[in-house]
Amino acid sequence: MKYGLCCGPEGFALASGAGLDYAEPAFAALHNMDDEQIARIKRAAKDAGITIDGFNGFFGGEIMLHRDGVDEILSYAERNFRIARMLDASYCVLGSGRNRAVPEGADREAAADRFRMLLDKIGTAGKKYGVRVYLEPLRYAESNLINTFSEGLEFCRGIGNDNVGCMLDLFHFFMNGEDLSVIDGLRPGELGHIHIARPNADRGCPRESDRQTIGEWAKKLKEYGYDGRISLEYVRGADQASERAEAAGVMKIFG
Repeated sequence: MKYGLCCGPEGFALASGAGLDYAEPAFAALHNMDDEQIARIKRAAKDAGITIDGFNGFFGGEIMLHRDGVDEILSYAERNFRIARMLDASYCVLGSGRNRAVPEGADREAAADRFRMLLDKIGTAGKKYGVRVYLEPLRYAESNLINTFSEGLEFCRGIGNDNVGCMLDLFHFFMNGEDLSVIDGLRPGELGHIHIARPNADRGCPRESDRQTIGEWAKKLKEYGYDGRISLEYVRGADQASERAEAAGVMKIFG
């Protein structure tokens, strides 16, 4: 099991100091980077003693999946995959609720079909660079397309691309009121990545007081046999160092 933090270079040292193993920066931030900036990020991770295992925040505000052309979207993804590989990353999380949202009045079935097609092509592009793509189901407040973990699983299974999988964000899962029994239907190796925040609407850092609920999550995931990565993704408080240290201790309940 590896534990990481969703953060940019400014958080690398704090992540390492909290005992975390890796960083998960924003994929969208890569798009306009030059070689010097890429080298600087790689050096910052090395100096902090952590790795950059993957990325989240797939699309920036300039890309809208319902509006922009397939070639434009894939060109964006390919450039970023190339840089991600240069930074030794092996996965990218595709949440981007606003970018994938179905516009008001649009045909939902057609929008879902287009997203399915795009995700398939993005997954194929990522495979060329050794970067796996994980779809992130988002709570209802953040997107109107693919909200529950069950929906995400079915969607990815329907694509049938071996480089596209569904990840589990435990905060979104909790806020949607989903039941842990959905984990029982997972196939071996099907769950490849996890995000975590505390089980509370404030989306804060996991605390010792959250151990009961988080312990239930951990028990179910252990029964499934999950031993991959868990990334801390939360709303920052005033004392980030102590927050992350406490969270790192709580997260170890997963194994």
